[in-house]
This record gives sequence, structure tokens and C-alpha cells, in this order.
Amino acid sequence: MSISESTSETAASSGGPVLILHGWGGNKPAHWQEHLFASLTGAGVPVQYPKLPDPAAPDRKAWLAALDVALEPLAGEANRLTVVAHSLGAISWFHLAAGAGRRLADRVLLVAPPYVMVGVPPTDAPPGVEAFFPPPLDASAIARAARETVIVASDNDDYATFEQTKAYADRLQIPIHLLGGAGHISPYWGYGEWPWVRDWCLGKAELPPQPKPDATS
Repeated sequence: MSISESTSETAASSGGPVLILHGWGGNKPAHWQEHLFASLTGAGVPVQYPKLPDPAAPDRKAWLAALDVALEPLAGEANRLTVVAHSLGAISWFHLAAGAGRRLADRVLLVAPPYVMVGVPPTDAPPGVEAFFPPPLDASAIARAARETVIVASDNDDYATFEQTKAYADRLQIPIHLLGGAGHISPYWGYGEWPWVRDWCLGKAELPPQPKPDATS
């Protein structure tokens, strides 16, 4: 169940596996990660897309244990693995990288990581979410875990301001790219099929990210 690789700078040819990490609540069929999984597997790309335990009430320890299991068969692919994480999946990657102490992947794309203040979580956040925050922001661990790690965020996300997400990027010393007007970069905001992320995984597109074709902002 995994994806493909490339370099975002040169759009190299695909070939490595991809790991897709969903956020809290899991993903509905319309979600761009579901489309990504289908299109990549249809193209013959190996894709790891684990369904993390109890997404409606995520437990940090259980999620990280499940991610360790998902990464086990990919241990020999660390120099070719591409990771695409959304929302709480991106926050989970911060935790995973901080505890790994080794290379886990080649490229990592972290899409719309939320910013949750402990004690005042979003009203629609499921129970258990606060245990993921504040996430470890260890720049050396992130640099060690992957050759390239990038954040993509919007300027009207319900779960983080762009400034809050930029604070993650600044602390981690990684690039951040703005996808204007894209909200939480989810189906509610029109991000069902997202051709750019598929092409980026296949080595046919580069950063910065491109919006869905019918985006008006």
C-alpha cells in the first residue's frame, strides 16, 4: 500500500514507495488522499495507506505504534520513500521523526498541520487530539528523518492560521508553501481530486504546490 518518489527540485522519475497518512476522523471517499491512493495504485505504484486506530478518538501512542508497523516493511526503502501526510497525520510525523533517530524517508510533504492549544481545542476536534500537542519541533530530528521535508498550508484554514503553521516551519527550519484560499485543504474546500499532488508523487511536478484546477483564489 505505498506510493512513488521523485525529487521536488528536479521532478525525477518515479520508482519508490509512498506512505499516506490521514488526519483525525479518517478520510471520506471524496478526500484527495483517497483519490491519490487510487490513482497511484492504478499506475502500479506501491502505496502504504494505513487506517490508523480509532480516528474518531485518536490515541497518540496507538497511532505512533501503528506508524511503526506501517514503516517496518519500508525500512529498506528509506532513501526512496515519499510520505504525504495531512492534518493530524502531519503532526504524527513530527512525533515519529523526533523518536526515530534515523532516516525514515526521502521526501515528506506535510499538508495543513493543525495548531491546537491545549485546553481550548477546536469545538469539532475529537477526544484524544490534545495529547498530540504541542508537537515536538526538533529541527535536527526532522533533518535526520528525511532528505527533504516541506509544509503546505493555507491562509484560511479553520485549524491553524498561516502564521501559526509558519511558526512550525521556522522552528523546524523547513520550507513552507502557501496554497491560498484552500482552507484545511480537504473535500469541504474542494480538494477531492488534486492532480498536482499526484503528479508530485510521480515525479512529474515540482513545488510550489498548484491548486485544484477550478480554484478561484
